[in-house]
Amino acid sequence: MAKLTGPLLSIGARGAIGKTLVAAEWRGVKYMRQYVIPANPNTTAQQVVRDIFRTLNSAWLISPALTQAPFAANAVGKKYTDRNKYVSENLPAVRGETDMQNFIGSPGALGGPPLEGVAAVAGGLSGEIDVTVTNPTVPTGWTLASVTAMAFPDQDPEVAFGGPIIAGEDLTDPYAITLAGLPAATLCVVSAWPVWTRPDGKTAYGPSLVTTATSTA
Repeated sequence: MAKLTGPLLSIGARGAIGKTLVAAEWRGVKYMRQYVIPANPNTTAQQVVRDIFRTLNSAWLISPALTQAPFAANAVGKKYTDRNKYVSENLPAVRGETDMQNFIGSPGALGGPPLEGVAAVAGGLSGEIDVTVTNPTVPTGWTLASVTAMAFPDQDPEVAFGGPIIAGEDLTDPYAITLAGLPAATLCVVSAWPVWTRPDGKTAYGPSLVTTATSTA
């Protein structure tokens, strides 16, 4: 694929040219590629990827703002979107698995270090999970601003996403988050990550840690 630095055949070409070349644009970058008739392969492996893609896309669409924030920060200035990053991180993480227990809640952004540990247990009321963390070492000049945790019912990644996704944030040390509103007595995937303020004032995110817990009956 060759990028365009000036007009080709016309000013601002777009689309097929004589079934030989195709002019297009992706995120502001103009390019040309050979015209081909797309195939639609449907092998078992390719169908699995499509099923997982749909699952992850559905999960993204119902994700709370707290859970989308680290992916949005990671995508700033990049040639991919926050949803692209969410799917590209999680598809290989859960492909070939029968559950979602390798789920990545945060890819990290702007160099934020991860938590030292995360633990989750059934909460005090039906459908609750209590999440606690082990704080990381704080880099010089940085501030640990908060910790975010999320949970959703575990499932086969090839099956349509069931949800819900519940998220919460604690701004005060020691960081402990109660996630309420989950289905009762259900095994859930739990993910947690730190939110940092860097010396330059920018918000950074640490990569997530993941565990499981069964919500209160």
